[in-house]
Amino acid sequence: MRRESSRLRQHARSLDDALGELAGWTGPEAESSRAAIAAMVRELRATADGLDGAGAALQGYATDLAEGHELGRRAEQRVDEAGVLLDGSRVVAPWGPASAEEAERRRAQVPVVQARVDLATARVGRARGRLGREMRRLAQELSEHSRAVDPARQTPLPPR
Repeated sequence: MRRESSRLRQHARSLDDALGELAGWTGPEAESSRAAIAAMVRELRATADGLDGAGAALQGYATDLAEGHELGRRAEQRVDEAGVLLDGSRVVAPWGPASAEEAERRRAQVPVVQARVDLATARVGRARGRLGREMRRLAQELSEHSRAVDPARQTPLPPR
């Protein structure tokens, strides 16, 4: 997305340069055509900004997800070390034969290990929420840009 954004910005610069070359163009359609091209350049840049924002949001999500994965890996390691079990994202002490001391040690580890598991799942949940909000915002923004550049309402350039 970020590469495509860069390509769109290059196209916008090319259109802007072409628009500068049309400054001497006169005639009845000249001003409206220049205005239509200028509007397209603005919308092209806005679309490029939207794509860049989407790419940045996805990169941020990937980073957050990697950090959440690492926290999850560490939490799983802690689960194993503590001799407790994961039931989904809930930490539980195992059932079965164990000495009273071992059973108490495991039960005492449950809240400590659960805090680590909760940290990892919360991290991923917050990242997912941020990404969702940003994607909804960008989808709305890009939708508005696509409506702003309605090909049926644009004035075609006359032949030279």
